[in-house]
Order: sequence, then C-alpha cells, then structure tokens
Amino acid sequence: MSNRESWLALLAPLPAEDGEWHQETWTDPALAGWTQVRLVLGNGVTGLRVLTAMFDPEGRPGSVRDLVSRDCGRHQETAGGRIEPDGRLHATYWLTEGEQHTPRALTAQEEEGLRRLAAALRERCKPC
Repeated sequence: MSNRESWLALLAPLPAEDGEWHQETWTDPALAGWTQVRLVLGNGVTGLRVLTAMFDPEGRPGSVRDLVSRDCGRHQETAGGRIEPDGRLHATYWLTEGEQHTPRALTAQEEEGLRRLAAALRERCKPC
C-alpha cells in the first residue's frame, strides 16, 4: 500500500483533504436534528473506504462505522456500532470474504479507533 493510500485500512487516520463528503440533517420526527455525515474514499476498484457517523443535535456521536472494501467488494472489513451517551460503545467487527461473514467483538484498541474516527468526522462537520 502506497503512502498515498495509507487511509485504505480499517480505523486508519483520515486523509486531510481527500474524499467525497456528504452531510445531512434529519427532519424525520424520530431523528429530528440529528446529522449524518459520510466520507467516501477511493474508487471502488483498487479499494473503497466509507466512514459514516450520526451526531445528535448537541454534536455528540450516536453511531460510527468504518468500512473498507477491496477486490471489487469480495473482501470487506467493517467496524461500527452505537455510542451511548455515557461513552460506552456497542460495536462489532465484521470480516466478509466472498459469501462468508465473520463477526467478532471489538478489541479495546479498535473501540478507541472508532472513537477517534467519530471525533475526526465531527471536526469536519460544519455545523454539526
């Protein structure tokens, strides 16, 4: 993996400028005022990374997910879940290889990586 593509790893730091940014504030009564942000990196052929987070009206993270896809989607890694108001994280790691899907609990290091990504996405979110 080139230095330019170091972002194409699960829970890796975000590149400073790259990617396609999407941001939407929800109006549905169940999620009124919540903001969903998504950063899409890569071209889908050599690799794709999609980061998604939801923030409540006060800007606190409610969920975060990091997905890395390679080999035109035949190999995928995902880490993501819900962040409780008290900071607890309920999340899972999924490995998908072809038709096989293997889940497991996150390690403490992976949980911290998700929290860092939520903070990095929040930093880019204007206003959020």
